[in-house]
Amino acid sequence: MNPENLKRANKATLAAVDYQPLEGVVKTRRDPIAAGLWALGIVLVGSALIMLYLSMARAVIFTLTPASSEIEVSGLAFNIGGNFLLLPGDYQIAASATGYRPDTRNVAVDDSVGQEIAIVLQPLPGHLLVNSALDGLIATMDGEPVSANLPGLISPISRGKHQLVVSRKRYFDTTFDLEIVGLGTQQSLDVALKPAWGHLDISSQPSAADLVVDGLALGLTPARAEILATGSHVELRKPGYRTWIGNLSSDAGSSAQHPMIKLLIADGRALINSQPSGASVTLNDRFEGLTPIEIDVRPDRQHRLELFLDGYIKSQRRFSVSPEAAVSLDIVLAENVGEIALNVSPEDAEVLIDDRRIGRGDQTLRLPAKRHRLQVRREGYTSSTQNILPKPEQEQALTITLLTEEATYWASRPTRISTFGKIQMALMRPQAAFKMGAPRRQPGRRANEVERAVVLKRPFYLGINEVSNRQYRLWRAEHSSSAISAQTLDMQEQPVTMVSWEDVAQFCNWLSERDDLTPFYRLQNERVVGENWSANGYRLPTEAEWAWAARISVDGSTAMFGWDNNRYPPREVVANYADASAASFVNFTLPNYRDPYPVSSVIGSFKANSRGLYNLYGNVAEWVNDYYAMQPHSGAPLTDPRGPENGVRRVVRGASWALGSRSELRVSHRDNGSDGRLDIGFRVARYVDNLAASK
Repeated sequence: MNPENLKRANKATLAAVDYQPLEGVVKTRRDPIAAGLWALGIVLVGSALIMLYLSMARAVIFTLTPASSEIEVSGLAFNIGGNFLLLPGDYQIAASATGYRPDTRNVAVDDSVGQEIAIVLQPLPGHLLVNSALDGLIATMDGEPVSANLPGLISPISRGKHQLVVSRKRYFDTTFDLEIVGLGTQQSLDVALKPAWGHLDISSQPSAADLVVDGLALGLTPARAEILATGSHVELRKPGYRTWIGNLSSDAGSSAQHPMIKLLIADGRALINSQPSGASVTLNDRFEGLTPIEIDVRPDRQHRLELFLDGYIKSQRRFSVSPEAAVSLDIVLAENVGEIALNVSPEDAEVLIDDRRIGRGDQTLRLPAKRHRLQVRREGYTSSTQNILPKPEQEQALTITLLTEEATYWASRPTRISTFGKIQMALMRPQAAFKMGAPRRQPGRRANEVERAVVLKRPFYLGINEVSNRQYRLWRAEHSSSAISAQTLDMQEQPVTMVSWEDVAQFCNWLSERDDLTPFYRLQNERVVGENWSANGYRLPTEAEWAWAARISVDGSTAMFGWDNNRYPPREVVANYADASAASFVNFTLPNYRDPYPVSSVIGSFKANSRGLYNLYGNVAEWVNDYYAMQPHSGAPLTDPRGPENGVRRVVRGASWALGSRSELRVSHRDNGSDGRLDIGFRVARYVDNLAASK
């Protein structure tokens, strides 16, 4: 409230006082001087209040956008030159302007000087009235669909630049760049779209065909049609004729004549079914598919139909059909049957044809002449599965013998294998228990040959020959087997000697790795610390394996010596033993015996034993895997014995070129050691499979 208003308010207050004396009271005359003093007091009090307000009020500046905005402030306020004097406190400010959204807010006035508050009013959106002679217009505004029905009003639209695209079927799209004023203003836009078609005269032969353009029937040919510049889907339909279908276009605003359209006579339909279904269908030597099938065929002419199905006789038919008519052909195929006489072993084996059980044992199979899946099976045997093709014009017989699962397993394992370096090995399959050692009364028997019963259940491969210098040098090229008395043991095909048991174990692991087998020996710091009995890698034979291969013949007999009788000495040359030619450097030689090798012979010399193994009884003695010990045993046979769990020395088996006494030439003779010797070599062994695989 400005001072002038305050003065007027004071005057009004004063003017509103109507002094009336009380009834019954005597009126006294007013003193003019007293009345004047009273009025002066009132004026002085009002001025003091104004001065107090001015001293406490703060100037507040309101910056308004737009500048024409009007503002109202709640409570006591003085407006001086666009500024407001307001006492500190909370106020409600209301700003408004034509074409803008009003703004009401709460403002806190504090003790600061020159407080400034900006208020920006937001313009109201505009409206656009679209006028057009066409109805059903579709539009997008700035790429977004417009929901309004056009022609009509589009509202609201924000103030500023916009792009309007107007479309209608069969017309070209038109784009408008708009400047919307907003502020609640309604603008208008006149829209006229350019047609996107031309006129095309269409005729047909024969005439009076139904003309359909973009799904709309336009009458009978000849006829004029509106054809889009972007292309229209055109169909000509007439009973008895094929429907003509095309995509035609015409320049917008043009008129043209389309060439005469010749309609073709309509096809007929052939519905072909067969019993059984799935037969191949050829029509006039062209493959069409499998039954059941429906085929379009040319009318009013003869067609040749053929059906083929494995196991059935080919069927042929001839037929014709009228335009737009249908013919149904149901054909029953005759079986083309052949017979196979089936002989099965074992007799109670189950027989299945194409996974269908048909009985057990021998029988005559009467089947359609097509490929069938024959399966013969029985528990405990390996099933046999094969494809058969019965032929009606031939007599056929088929014999199937099932193998037990064990027999199948061994049938899949070769009887001979070859390692890296061409070390040949033979499959050994012990069947029955046997005795190691020698009877107490056998001449030449030693105390370390205690008899004990053994059975070997895990088949193995065993080297046919002793390992040669050439084969060993593939691992250790610098090795020398040395010589004695100018007699060399170092030729390539002589057996390797001067190898310790540890050397041999490491050679076996190297060979296993070359052939991708699981190593048998566990090594630590190049020393053997254990064996992996589940592995199928190369190793030395156990003493039991060596004894079985050397002593037990294929006929089950037990050998005492490496020749055919138990008489000593041998009557003929049978192996490389200490003979007269070695008398100058060995302690004992066979009398009247010459093999003729003073030292070792090349591997494979002399006759193999009944299991096809060479030089088991002479040439060089051989390392085996077992620790050496005296092992008395009685009772049930030991199964796959491995020898003592620990020891210092290893067992050596077999005679050599340096041995000739009765005791040494016996197959049960045992020796021991750990270091290399001129007359000790080795042959390799391995299990057929890893233990898990063999189970």
